[in-house]
Amino acid sequence: MKIDLRRAAAFHAVARAGGINAAARNEGRSPPSIHADFRRFERDAGVPLAERVGRRLRLTPEGRALYEAIDRALAEVAHAAEQVRSEAPAAVPLRIGCVTGFGRYRLAPRVFREAERTRRIVLRMGSHDQILDWLGAGVIDLGITYRGVVAAPIESVAVAEETLWLVGAPDGPPTRDSLSRAPCIAYDEYEYVFGHWFGQVLAAQPPGLAVRDHCNELEEALIGVRAGRGFTIAPEDAARAFGFEPCGPVARNTLILCGMGNRLASEDARWIAGLAGAPA
Repeated sequence: MKIDLRRAAAFHAVARAGGINAAARNEGRSPPSIHADFRRFERDAGVPLAERVGRRLRLTPEGRALYEAIDRALAEVAHAAEQVRSEAPAAVPLRIGCVTGFGRYRLAPRVFREAERTRRIVLRMGSHDQILDWLGAGVIDLGITYRGVVAAPIESVAVAEETLWLVGAPDGPPTRDSLSRAPCIAYDEYEYVFGHWFGQVLAAQPPGLAVRDHCNELEEALIGVRAGRGFTIAPEDAARAFGFEPCGPVARNTLILCGMGNRLASEDARWIAGLAGAPA
């Protein structure tokens, strides 16, 4: 269903007032225009949204569900408008996106520890592609990811280093042959991490890996390693938090701070870059 905001607002006004005429008075519009928007919204929905009971309109279950969703959305818009009108800069949140391993285990503790108590922070964790999508859509102000970014109009700068650890591998020095035979545990975004570690440490990744388990989250993969299900490759911050030590050489990776519209020149960007790159 494609939502027309004016029609949705008219539907909400009619549902709240209980009728076309009352909604028109409340909204300062003519009854015919309110009625037209209401009926077009109902037609867009494809199901009856209200039924007449005496002189009032009563919402159907489908209408009630849409009314409650629109009511929540309008309340959120009103709240955001109030924040924008506020003279206090702290009322406007700093919205940050970060790849999961670095975000949860290094950036988040530093951000929430160092931010002023009046500063609102919105911190989202996601994949490399999600970070770029959120930046492009204006969902976040700044993003940190682990791959180089060349997607205009996004600007980027290196801000930190992390090491990637092999954990849960069989005893002995790791080789492409030994790791191709051992079960491994994959997780979302693991392809880049695995490829980066194998490329730096063993020159190339084995042509095939015996992926026993696949998890959505890095943490779930580390839990599987701890249970003896196989090996994985993970950022040091996350692996250390789970009590692991590396099973051999480590690879190094660069974290990239991204922004749009000259955002990297802002004080917020300098603050985030300093936190990300500060020694442990």
